[in-house]
This record gives sequence, structure tokens and C-alpha cells, in this order.
Amino acid sequence: MLHLDRIFLNQKLIFILMFLILFLTHSSGAMRVKKDNCKSEKLRELVLETVGMYPHQYSYQAKYMKQQAEERFGFWWSAVIVSERGGYGMSAVYDQHRNTSCEMNLFDTYYWIGRTC
Repeated sequence: MLHLDRIFLNQKLIFILMFLILFLTHSSGAMRVKKDNCKSEKLRELVLETVGMYPHQYSYQAKYMKQQAEERFGFWWSAVIVSERGGYGMSAVYDQHRNTSCEMNLFDTYYWIGRTC
């Protein structure tokens, strides 16, 4: 009986250690979001939504961000994503309006979405 109690205790310890490792890993990942320069909360949400839908698929992310911004906010949007290994961009990049751009660094990748009119 003592042997079974010891095995059960070891299983509990292993479970607790695994939980702590997962929690710490997740916490350090959340800290990889650097300070952003989003003038619009809705654009920030769009970038985070896109990254969640298409992780590490930069061409899909850029296309989705541009399409969604145009559907939600009107025409003339561009999205630029630059990763450590290169980048993906869509149309010209210049912003002449206030509160119409968002730039963020997430997981060593730079994201920008803004008006291009």
C-alpha cells in the first residue's frame, strides 16, 4: 500500500511540474509582445485576430488584414508584415491620416496596417 501511495504522490508531483512548465512557457510567450504603436484599438484587435487565425502564414495574414480592413472601414488599406526571414507586403505604404494605422512587433515579426490614400 505504501508503494502505491508513493507512485500516486510522484504522479501528482509530475502533474504539478508539467502545469508550472506550461504556465511559465505561456507567460514568457505573452511577454514577447513588444510595445506597439496602434492609434486604433480596432486595428490592434484586427492584427491580433489575424495572427491567431493564420500563425506563421504571412501572406495569408497580410491578405486577410487588408480584406477585413476594407470590409470594416472602407477602401485603400495596406498591410505589411516583415519577419526575421523576409517579408510580405501589399501595395504602397504611406499614411496621411491620423488614427488610421497600427504597427506592432509580435514574436519577432513586424506588423503594419494603415490607410494608403
